[in-house]
Amino acid sequence: MKEILEELKILMNCPSVSSDKRINKELLEDIKTRLPKDLIIKDYSFEGYSSLIIANTKDHNYDIVFCGHVDVVPADNYKYQEDEINVYGRGSIDMKGSVAVMLTLFKHLNTDKKVALFLTTDEEIAGHCARELVNLYPNIKLAIVPDGGKNFEVIYKQKGLFQLKLEVKTTSAHASAPYKGVNAISKLYNCYEKLLLKYPLPISDEDFRTSINLSKLEGGKALNQVPDTASMYLDIRYVPECNPEEIITEIEKIDSDIKVKVIEKGLAFKTDINNKNIQKYLKVCKEVLKEEPKIIKNAATSDAIYFADKGIPTVLTNPVGDNPHCKDEFVNKESLLNLYKIFKKIVEE
Repeated sequence: MKEILEELKILMNCPSVSSDKRINKELLEDIKTRLPKDLIIKDYSFEGYSSLIIANTKDHNYDIVFCGHVDVVPADNYKYQEDEINVYGRGSIDMKGSVAVMLTLFKHLNTDKKVALFLTTDEEIAGHCARELVNLYPNIKLAIVPDGGKNFEVIYKQKGLFQLKLEVKTTSAHASAPYKGVNAISKLYNCYEKLLLKYPLPISDEDFRTSINLSKLEGGKALNQVPDTASMYLDIRYVPECNPEEIITEIEKIDSDIKVKVIEKGLAFKTDINNKNIQKYLKVCKEVLKEEPKIIKNAATSDAIYFADKGIPTVLTNPVGDNPHCKDEFVNKESLLNLYKIFKKIVEE
C-alpha cells in the first residue's frame, strides 16, 4: 500500500492538465526514471501529445494490455490530500489512483505472460494517443482499462461521444421591430427543443438512453438588435444501438437553414461479458473482493472504445471512489490495494 500511495502522491502533485503538453511529457519522463531497467519502454507522440508503452517483452503480441492516462481536467488545487480512508484531489479516481497501481504492478512483474502498459496524456480531450497505440499494436488477448464506473463495477456497455456545432445566419432587425427580422438564437434553440422531443433527456444513471446536452449558445452583436448569426454546441452521448449520424439528419429535417459541423466523434463501447478472458477476470475479482462485481451499463466514455472496436475483449472498471472532475473527487485507499491484488493475480495465474 505504501508504495502505491507514494507513487500516487507524485502523480497527483503534478498539474498535468491535458492542454499542457510540456508538463505531461515531463511527467512521463519522470515515471520512466522509477521503472526497473529490464522493462521495454517506447516513447510516442501523436499530434504533440506524449504517450508511453511499458512492457516486459519485445514481442508485440500481448497477452494483457493495461491502459491509463495521466492527464486531468483543470482544477483550483492539484495537491494530494488524504485521511485514514481516502485520497482526495484532482485525478485521484480519474485516474491517477489506478495509474499508481499499474506502475507499482510493473515494478514487481513476475509472469511468463507478455504484458504491456499504455500510458497516454490526452484522454480528457481527445483520446487520439490510445487510438493510435491500439492501431499500432492490435494483437491483444485482453485489455484492462481501470477508468470507468466505481466500486469495482465492470462495464459491458458505454455511451459514445458525438459533439456538434450548429450555425445559422438569418436577417437582422432593430430590437423594437422583431417582425422585420429572424432571431438566429431563437431559431437554434427551437431546433434543440424539437430534438429533445425525439431524444428525451435521461433522468437517472439507470435510464440508459441517448442524451443531447446544449453545452454552449452564442450569438448577437448588440442588445438592441435581432441577432442574425448564432452558433450552438451540442454534446451528445449515444448508446451503442444508436447511429449518431441520424441526429444530423433529424436536425436537417427540423431546419434546413442550420449548418452542422462534427467537432468530435467517439465510438460507443460494448464488450462480450461472456468472453473467457473477461470471465477469468470476474472470477479473480470475486476471489479478491469476496463478492461478485456488478456488471453495468455506463453513460460516460473512455479509451476502452479503441480496444473494443478492434474486437479485443476489454475490462472497463474502477476502484472505489467518486466525483471525477469535481472538487470533492476521491479514491479509497484500501480499494487501490485490492485493485493491485486483482491485477497481480491476473498476470501471474
